[in-house]
Amino acid sequence: MSDTLRTRLNLILTAVVAFGVGLALTAPFDVPADSVANSANAPLRLDVRETSRATGAAVAMSGFSEIAEQITPAVVTINVRRPAPEGRGPLFSPFEDDPGVLPASGSGFIITEDGYIVTNNHVVDQAVSIEVLLSDGRLFDDVRLVGRDQTTDVALLKLEADGLPHTPLGSSEATRVGDWVLAVGSPGFRSGATLNTTVTAGIVSAKGRSIQILSEQLAIEDFIQTDAVINPGNSGGPLINAAGEVIGVNSAIASGSGTYVGYGFAVPIDLVQEVIEDLVEYGTVRRALLGVSVRRVDDADARYYGLDRVGGAKVYGVSPDMPARDAGIRIGDVITAVEGREVVSVSDLQRHVRRFEPGDDVVVDLVRESGDRTSVSLSLASAPDPVPPPAPTHEANGGDPIGIEVGEVTAERRRSLNIPESVDGVVITGIEPDGPYARRIPLRGLARSPVITSVNRQTIRSVEDYGRIMEDVQPGDVVGLILFNTHPETATEETVVPLTVPVPSSR
Repeated sequence: MSDTLRTRLNLILTAVVAFGVGLALTAPFDVPADSVANSANAPLRLDVRETSRATGAAVAMSGFSEIAEQITPAVVTINVRRPAPEGRGPLFSPFEDDPGVLPASGSGFIITEDGYIVTNNHVVDQAVSIEVLLSDGRLFDDVRLVGRDQTTDVALLKLEADGLPHTPLGSSEATRVGDWVLAVGSPGFRSGATLNTTVTAGIVSAKGRSIQILSEQLAIEDFIQTDAVINPGNSGGPLINAAGEVIGVNSAIASGSGTYVGYGFAVPIDLVQEVIEDLVEYGTVRRALLGVSVRRVDDADARYYGLDRVGGAKVYGVSPDMPARDAGIRIGDVITAVEGREVVSVSDLQRHVRRFEPGDDVVVDLVRESGDRTSVSLSLASAPDPVPPPAPTHEANGGDPIGIEVGEVTAERRRSLNIPESVDGVVITGIEPDGPYARRIPLRGLARSPVITSVNRQTIRSVEDYGRIMEDVQPGDVVGLILFNTHPETATEETVVPLTVPVPSSR
């Protein structure tokens, strides 16, 4: 190659590199105008923006420093005090102000200048007192809990203040796998926090994740997965995109050790918006309901039903007196679309249904077990207020070989748990957290006071019947329970649960 040609190629290469660097340095950081997402009747005015991503080059050149400077003033530490669990024993930490309560902390973020704060339900659950520490050191102890929603793990707090820094909200729907994200938290340990405002970076690893961590039967799990580090105390903090907008609320990690190992999960902000707007306007979350229990479709289902792809939501339970049953949806049907929106997963079905209000008419596309395709029309019902499962107790065993306590099916329990007159047995009233029953139950909904109708193929009509049969159970035996699920939003068919009585350790 001649010297002249080599010189020309070098000049061309230099020009190309210079143009690329100049383009990166001058890339705009677009911040669109505000818009109001909630109804005119609600006093909540959110800073909701159309998502605009900073280019990868801009992030690479400047990192997340500018975004962190904008967001961190709006991230807060939430300190709570909860009642100490029963059966805790006579010992307590000398660092506790009161042996009857336990301190805990988490994160949150301000979404309006007049003091609305979003956090996780599990951060404030059972709290007898709540205080909020701002990044500038101000401490608020007159915090109002506006409302909380167990089914999405979202809670809304309110400070009496004005002119507060707040975070703009983006769109989780527009967020893509591979997008840059920032996880921000303020995991203080009561006032005088030592870890206030932590910032970690990563990407969106996946969307629509269901990891089975919310115990409420009507739980909506549609998590954004990220590899941005989320550790205990960061729960309730914002997940931020490269445009400086909140796209999720950091909620959980998947870990065998309890610390971060690369899998973090956030509640998508589109769902959070729906929840907090309902909490402000109605005091509770209004959720539309089909009245079915579903699970994911696997490869065997797809082949058996003749589906075009592995996708859909397979019905395994249909609730009585609900729209799905009235419309003719049956156990074994596969839901493939709602109002023309394709259902690929259980998360898809939840996402599509929650777009509607109770009473709205929708068309549901189905594939029957025979392979026939059909559509049904129905009016969506309103989901009942969630009922928490009975609190586990370490005293539940009391000599019971499978780690439960049982009670009679009284008239009051029959009425409050919607137990049909045709169903007899005993109600589970206590569960040992580490007992055989707690480790074996196949559905989280069965933790909600099911009725035991049979033990080892013997009919149960009273606590006395149950005790007589259990007296003969030995370590290593298999005990077969037939449970009638009392939860109104799951199948009413009885469920067989075999479990093994543990053999005591020889150590």
